Amino acid sequence: MQDSLRLAALSLKRAQIAKSGAFDRNLASLGLTMAQWVVLDRIRAHPAQSTHALAKASLMTDQSVGELVAKLAKRGLIQRVAGPGRSIRHHLTDAGAELLEKAAPLVADALESAFAGLSHSEIEQLIQLLDRIATTKMEV
Repeated sequence: MQDSLRLAALSLKRAQIAKSGAFDRNLASLGLTMAQWVVLDRIRAHPAQSTHALAKASLMTDQSVGELVAKLAKRGLIQRVAGPGRSIRHHLTDAGAELLEKAAPLVADALESAFAGLSHSEIEQLIQLLDRIATTKMEV
């Protein structure tokens, strides 16, 4: 059983790396990475989030998101506005919204490519299985 669990964990990681690679290759023509696209997409979905909330929504660390938003702001894709206390709130600029629109077909192609070998019912089953793994409490 332990060998199967190790193989499952490695397969999951390989799939994630392959998906990320497909996203990065498709988005490279726009000067974006998957991580940057995720942050822009989360800002579009939930404007005025703090860096911490944005990191949580993006499934990244605060430090990683902090570096990404600094780069995105420097490119004029987002605006960073002081919030309550020491928090910084993030908003998409018109240029950021335009870039996300240009990225939409590239993201769709990457997703279709990543899941091309699976039927609709297999994708639904995969979602259910991954959700079960994600919600299982892990003991250390």
